Amino acid sequence: MHGRHGEREAVARLLTDARSGRGGVLVLRGEAGIGKSSLLRHAAETATAPEPMRVLTCAGVESEVEHAFSGLLGLLRPVLDHLDALPGVQAEALRGALGLTDSPASDFLVSAAVLTLLAAVAADRPLLVTVDDLQWLDRASAAALLFAARRLAGEPVAMLLAVREPESSQVNTAGLTELVLHGLPPEDAARLLDAYGWTLPARQRDALVAATGGNPLALIELARLDGPERALPDLAMTGTLPVSARVRAAFLRQVEALSADGRAALLVAAAEESGNAGTVLGAAARLGLPADALDPAERSGLVRLTGVEIRFRHPLIRSAVYADASFDRRRATHLAIAAYLGAAGEEDQATWHLAVATTVPDEKIAAALERGADAARRRGGAAAAISVLRQAARLSESPADRCRRTVTAAFVALDAGRPGLARTLADQVMAEPVPPAVLARLNGTIELYSGDPAIAYSHLMRCAELTASAEPEEAAWILTLAAGSALHAGDMEATVLATRRITGLDCSPATLRAAEGLLEGDEGVITGAELWELPGAMAQAGAGGGEREWMWATVIGWMGPDDHQALRLAEATGRRVRAAGSPALLTEVLFYHVDIEFRLGRWTEGAARAEEGLRLSYETGQRGWTANFLAQSARFAAVRGEAAECRTLARRALEIALPLRERVAAATATGALGLLALGEDASEEAFTELMRLVDRGSPRSNDFVAFAMLPDLVEAAVRAGHPEPARRVVAAVEPRTGGIRGPAALARRHRYRAILADDAHAESHYRSALAGGGLDRRPFDRARTELLYGEWLRHNRHRTEAQPILRSAGETFEALGAAPWARRAAAQFRAAGGTVPHRSRAVAVLLSPQELEVSRLASKGLSNREIGDRLHLSPRTVGSHLYRAFPKLGISARAELRGLDFGLELDLD
Repeated sequence: MHGRHGEREAVARLLTDARSGRGGVLVLRGEAGIGKSSLLRHAAETATAPEPMRVLTCAGVESEVEHAFSGLLGLLRPVLDHLDALPGVQAEALRGALGLTDSPASDFLVSAAVLTLLAAVAADRPLLVTVDDLQWLDRASAAALLFAARRLAGEPVAMLLAVREPESSQVNTAGLTELVLHGLPPEDAARLLDAYGWTLPARQRDALVAATGGNPLALIELARLDGPERALPDLAMTGTLPVSARVRAAFLRQVEALSADGRAALLVAAAEESGNAGTVLGAAARLGLPADALDPAERSGLVRLTGVEIRFRHPLIRSAVYADASFDRRRATHLAIAAYLGAAGEEDQATWHLAVATTVPDEKIAAALERGADAARRRGGAAAAISVLRQAARLSESPADRCRRTVTAAFVALDAGRPGLARTLADQVMAEPVPPAVLARLNGTIELYSGDPAIAYSHLMRCAELTASAEPEEAAWILTLAAGSALHAGDMEATVLATRRITGLDCSPATLRAAEGLLEGDEGVITGAELWELPGAMAQAGAGGGEREWMWATVIGWMGPDDHQALRLAEATGRRVRAAGSPALLTEVLFYHVDIEFRLGRWTEGAARAEEGLRLSYETGQRGWTANFLAQSARFAAVRGEAAECRTLARRALEIALPLRERVAAATATGALGLLALGEDASEEAFTELMRLVDRGSPRSNDFVAFAMLPDLVEAAVRAGHPEPARRVVAAVEPRTGGIRGPAALARRHRYRAILADDAHAESHYRSALAGGGLDRRPFDRARTELLYGEWLRHNRHRTEAQPILRSAGETFEALGAAPWARRAAAQFRAAGGTVPHRSRAVAVLLSPQELEVSRLASKGLSNREIGDRLHLSPRTVGSHLYRAFPKLGISARAELRGLDFGLELDLD
């Protein structure tokens, strides 16, 4: 290589880190010919010393971008013997995706399998993965590799991804470390030209570098094709040119030297997507071309034949050849390829080439494409299915068929995490004869995933109305989506209305019972065995395939009084959704799961799930959920007193939530800021923030969140000297939330009423809040109530009675890691005459979220492989987490985990 010293150092650091077990990824960006491929080759060569790494490589090919998992197959072919090391469900998914079996798969399971496989391969020796032209890798393969790239920490794996500009907009590498390659500076360009016999005066050399932008490939191609005596006068005449145009011109001049047969054969190779030599030569023969028509192109170095493959020297050659051909020539070429593939029994590929060659509607081809899209989707190739369906829609003869295929493509796009494309496709059929119920559901789902929940509610209610008679069970599910949309839009009345509509449908008894559970959930109408049996009863009634029925149960559990049951339901639903490979649905499960973990005081676990949800929602384009997970993470930071982190997370949540009118996220983020201020004893600031939750004119208001945080608002108001506004807020909010009547809600009401009450009545409210059972499994809420009660007792000179209550509050805060509240409780305890006990911390607080989850599962007797299967980690990574956790827990053997209670405290003194 000439130059690129900084870039080579970055690659060297990446490889060194991987050899040390600190995996990472580096994205190389730049225009065609800028040196990305050379840097990848340099990395592969460097990886052989001093400690040889294993190297896996692949490159995207523009014509293969719609062939799901073709890139992944090329990359992983050398290591397919490691598939048996994967958890069963992942191994089957990956085998199905790669066409090794007929097993169905989903993008999510395949992505998890790729990560596990790379980790398994790297267990023997560190691994380097290089991918050239990522922008042309089929989208299913690219998504799987990017999924793995974002999760390489702790694995001895280095990944280098080269992305061409400007096509890079097709690839979402947000959050990954990037290195942009620019043109060579004049000194390095001079050394490159010297290597090709071009020794130029500085002025002429600088002019050449300016005209090519210092693009190494452009310089090399010009040096190969022209001498200085031809190139330099041309530059003087035309001035600077876009590099891509100059390089293309160079390639086409070389192609123009071929015979007509040679150019025709080269076009066949450019149009054939797989580089299969047999297909290219067979199609060329059908065009009447001689068997040796490609020989001149091979001799000139334009293509390389390696056994059964034909590869272009550079992708730009392929692009130039194809773009330069007339449409008639391209059409004839694709028809010849289709004829050869059809005769060979490759019907799906033949149909694709027929479609490319067809300009008028053809229902036979359209129907064949649609069937192929179904097969691609079953294998997990959602991106390929979208493209095939769009082609099928283009070739459809009837408007109804065209609309149906476009709408299907839009729903597949939603499942694939591409809501922007789904919206574009929906816009295309707005004026077409789409059944109103279908269109309403499509638009409602788009808004639900990535838009305005209030608009989603309107569309979904319309869909449910149109579906109710013919498909009552489907209408019931749609109404639950509408209710959720209304909740996130901040409209409690609409939430209740949508849920009540279910009770008027001609549904199964199980579905009607589930609706009752949603309406009266906080009072525990459905609990215990009945709740666990509900999903099966609903599925038997034909309501769906299973996962969404478990979502019903999860939401009912989340609303109910038994938080431990709710946690088990969320865990069970999460396992089912993961196994089904439904990342879009998993984000919703995680939202409820995180909230339940917060209530139960399982903050480390909850923060880990919020992080997972944030990652998944981002990857699936669900912006509303992204805002919610950021807000939930801000709440965890608030209660721990992590001020800077809380404010950053809340700001990011609000930046997304406010334009979308996502009021649960906006209110939760605002509430986190208020809670942070309250913990820091900034009562006026807390009051200002929390008042936004109840101001109907504020985009941050939400009755559901406001009621949950009403005790915090009242406390902040009274501490800031604003008791009357607090009383007015209570008077306004209570009627709107009167339907929330469970034990936890009752404890909440007693708490804020105690704060507002006079001394004659306050104590009875505090005692009722603590005695009613609503706080038994909510340690933070219970400790907050104890702290307020202890403060009241001390203020009223009942110091002896205050001490045990304040001690209990302080111990709970300390165990939770709620530092600001622990300090306040300790100060109150000392003021009441107590002595602050020695320092201790909960086991959960000592570990990182991932260490805690791994240790907890290991304590139940699961093997590293079983843990990895559940958490989508490699056995090696599981072992690394345990290795780091043991000294923190003061143990030295795995067996000691089984006797450890993760709810206990460890003495740190």
